Amino acid sequence: MFFVIVITRRLSPDEFGTWSLIIGVVTYFAIAEHIVSYWNTRQIARGEQVGKSSFVSSGFFSVAAMPLYLILAYFLAESSNVNWEVMILGLLLVPVFYVSHNLLGINQGHKPQATSYALLIFEIFKIPAALVFVLILDLGVSGVIYATLAAFLLKIAVQIYFAKPKLRGKFHFDHIRNWLKLSWIPLYATVPTQIRHADIFVYTFLTGSVLGIAYYSAALAIAMIVHHSISITKGLYPKLIAQGSHEYIRENFIRLFYFAIPLLGLVIIFSKPGLFVLNPAYENAQIIVILLAFYAFFETLNQALQSILLGIERVDAEKNPTFSQLVKSQHIHLSNVRIVNSVIYISVMTIILITLNSETISEFELVTWWALAAVLSVLPILAYVWIQTKKRVKFSFPYQNIIKYVGATIAMILVYILTNKLILHYEPSIYDFFPSLIIQFSICVGVYLLITYITDKKTRTLFLSILNELKNKNRSSV
Repeated sequence: MFFVIVITRRLSPDEFGTWSLIIGVVTYFAIAEHIVSYWNTRQIARGEQVGKSSFVSSGFFSVAAMPLYLILAYFLAESSNVNWEVMILGLLLVPVFYVSHNLLGINQGHKPQATSYALLIFEIFKIPAALVFVLILDLGVSGVIYATLAAFLLKIAVQIYFAKPKLRGKFHFDHIRNWLKLSWIPLYATVPTQIRHADIFVYTFLTGSVLGIAYYSAALAIAMIVHHSISITKGLYPKLIAQGSHEYIRENFIRLFYFAIPLLGLVIIFSKPGLFVLNPAYENAQIIVILLAFYAFFETLNQALQSILLGIERVDAEKNPTFSQLVKSQHIHLSNVRIVNSVIYISVMTIILITLNSETISEFELVTWWALAAVLSVLPILAYVWIQTKKRVKFSFPYQNIIKYVGATIAMILVYILTNKLILHYEPSIYDFFPSLIIQFSICVGVYLLITYITDKKTRTLFLSILNELKNKNRSSV
């Protein structure tokens, strides 16, 4: 959020839209990386030594992706007001994105918490880097690219530090050969994501503008705070792959809802001040933030359930599984469902844009409909995946805990309603407004933590576990 504040306060909406487009293209061409990272997590979780082969292969695939990036960037620049030279500079992010994602897969398989350490350092270092390149040197979108590149390099260094035990093995072409042999599975798994991420390209082509992307990206930057709660499930996936107990699932859902529910509430009530902090130009996008917050919440649950279904899948643990076995597995079945869902989303979005795009409707209204399409599209697949999970895994759903968390969140919202006019002062200068925002935010979070600590035994256990872990860390350092 601090990084986004720096760049949205410094860049114009069109420039911010260009940056969002660059990130969209970079992630769009991370397809080949999934060929390796899809399998390396599963194999490392089972104790197989594939780390070095995985790491080296990421360099090969990134080189192959770079020409594809340039081709798409050229067509986007030709069909809109995007700066072609800036789009070329974005090419620098392709190889570091590949290497970082590959290392993430390696660490996910043997030390899931390492992925969060690396992410924390990455996001923190982006702030001073952005201050230098964007604020002080005033390099615009180019400065944002340089800042992100520098943060990626530090993130890679941290990831390598934690992945060292898994990188000491030998490099084997057999590993790459096997990954390529089964590449159709992870490539097929990326299809729904690539279809869904095509929404920014569809919007650019149909409207010829990146202003709407700026609105959408600013709103999404705040809304996706809800999605950070998915981090609590990182340890569940490798545990299930290694045939861990299904009892972990219920405990994991308790933790997931403990963070996801209040984060949803916080994003909703802080949608207006959050946008004001990013840039007063985005202040009227409050409804877009709220819609995308619900999208982020439902998508978080969706991904958690899908990770359970993939975690208990055993077909790839067998030697030389047949094509028929693989096709019938969750690896393919979930991809089929997600593809149908993504096609419906893009189709509905395209119809909306073609039907409504005219001089009589504002770009803000177009983006609002775009956000609504995103929310509605995730509900059917969430319902389907929930039914499939309940069929395959027996676990009791923590309804009582969820009721407590919802109640504490409602209390937090009421406190905000009663106090925000006294605390928040919408001053044009961020230095005048931001301190009041921090105070209001701290009060709301404090209310939630206090209520859940008093009413929920699981929360007290969580707090004590954190304190004990910190004490143990301090003793070991001494």
